[in-house]
Amino acid sequence: MAPSPLRSKTTLKHARSSSFPSTSHPIVSQFDEKLSRLASSSEATSSSLSSFTCRLGDLENLLGYTEDLLQLPHVKQAISPNVDELLEGYLKVLDICATIKDFLSNDKQNRQDLLSALRRRRNMDDISGYLTSRRKSKKMIPKLLKNLKSMMKESNFTSKKTETSAVVGELHDVQLVTLGLFKALLSYVHGTGSQSSSWSLLSKSMLSKSEEVEANEFDNVDAAVCSLLSHNKTSKYEELTSQLREMEATIEVLEEGIECFFRRLIKTRASLLNVFNH
Repeated sequence: MAPSPLRSKTTLKHARSSSFPSTSHPIVSQFDEKLSRLASSSEATSSSLSSFTCRLGDLENLLGYTEDLLQLPHVKQAISPNVDELLEGYLKVLDICATIKDFLSNDKQNRQDLLSALRRRRNMDDISGYLTSRRKSKKMIPKLLKNLKSMMKESNFTSKKTETSAVVGELHDVQLVTLGLFKALLSYVHGTGSQSSSWSLLSKSMLSKSEEVEANEFDNVDAAVCSLLSHNKTSKYEELTSQLREMEATIEVLEEGIECFFRRLIKTRASLLNVFNH
């Protein structure tokens, strides 16, 4: 299996570390250590909604180090020739993050509507409406994953250019780690899609074997809705309601994490824009 762009970039970063601006500063080593740890552990981290929340927190901390790094005069000088390129890259990351925010917000609303329908024992059309919305979402995700894959390749290629300095390469690494998390999160939200013919194609074209997901909370809720529609029993209502309430709490925490991370991304891009304007 070919190495992932993220893993390849981690190796590259260490290979050219000697070209990093020579002026010593504690924030440089702190930034490098945090980035190296996130890059090396990204593929080994377990996939669950709670783990994504933790990883978002780690990335938010990394962006904090990034902003501090961008205040150093020698770093500003080193990235100046490439700052417009970096700005474009971080704008794309912001756009993807905004899309995921909207996606999670819409998904949460659909689940709240489903909970409301379950509490009131509404007719089956109200409950099956959830599956209709879910199918629309699952059609959107492969398109987003395709865009993410393209962006990751582009960022990896740009960072590998021989004229790219180490600090510029590591700022591309931050983009790459972030996009890798977004890719894993969207794949998880999509679920295994065991009854969808599009999933097998998605798995082969977008994900490596190590990234393919097993049945998770999203799949369990989908299956519980289908079961309720097939067997309209009180026990099925109770089972689905319990699953949804547990999942709602976790998704809300994840949504808050995405929102905080989005605000941090805006600050990071503002720091890059400040370098560009000066």
